Amino acid sequence: MLRGVGVLDLTRLLPGGYCSQRLLQLGADVLKIEPPGGDPLRHLPGGAAYFETLHQGKRLLTLDLKTASGRERLEQEAAAADVLVEGFRPGVMERNGVGYAALSGINPRLVYCAITGYGSTGPLARRAGHDLNYLARSGALSLMPAAAGVPMIPGLQLADLAGGLDAAFLIAAALFERERTNKGRRVEVSMTDVIRGWTSLPRAASAAGITPMQLTGEMPCYHVYPVRDGLLTVAALEPPFWQEFCHVIGRNDLVSRQFDASVVGEVAEILAKATQGEWVSRFGDRDVCVEPVNELDEVDG
Repeated sequence: MLRGVGVLDLTRLLPGGYCSQRLLQLGADVLKIEPPGGDPLRHLPGGAAYFETLHQGKRLLTLDLKTASGRERLEQEAAAADVLVEGFRPGVMERNGVGYAALSGINPRLVYCAITGYGSTGPLARRAGHDLNYLARSGALSLMPAAAGVPMIPGLQLADLAGGLDAAFLIAAALFERERTNKGRRVEVSMTDVIRGWTSLPRAASAAGITPMQLTGEMPCYHVYPVRDGLLTVAALEPPFWQEFCHVIGRNDLVSRQFDASVVGEVAEILAKATQGEWVSRFGDRDVCVEPVNELDEVDG
């Protein structure tokens, strides 16, 4: 779909790398541009493996934007590119003389995407931050299950990935617009704003004065249960799914107690008596929304 589209990726760490990876998967040609010291991702524990996974299939180029020769080379690349993605704090590219105004003067068709933590304006614009900070500021972290009164940190970098995905979406939209106007544009992603948008349903519930639906394990129909040799997920939110689930485990008396937190222990006691494989076999292809919790090395691809 993006065959023939040239992308310059000046970002570091996860958000921009994930964005350009998605564009690559759609057929774009991506040139990953690193500073002389390399992408900081390389220097994290396990960084070499992370970098290879995130940037496999991209061409690599090292440039120092603090030098005249580095800036000149970037201008040459931008003149022929369709897209540029950067993730610096607001103002960094401009101070180096290669911001959107300068590069669009060289290539008016350039789609320029800035991925930021807090946007390019406002009191937080130039504040340093990472995924956990964006989750905290957006309100999303407060929705996570608590351990000893403290929200648990998700095992995936949600704001980083959401920001990268939103950036790829905006870039694709800008490329579509360019087909009509023959002009590029600057688009911007605030990872805090993106992940805040993901909290719209609980915010709506709060504004309406109702308790948001808790999908963090409090309800028996939406829970992770220990079984004899591992874990089993039950996500039987719709009544027909829960009814079928209760039928399979031999507890039709629980059908009317789908959202009763006190039922969790009773279901847990039943499921603990068999293995993952035995339960998967018993549930078979029934509509119950039950699946085993796989380890990473158990998942294909």
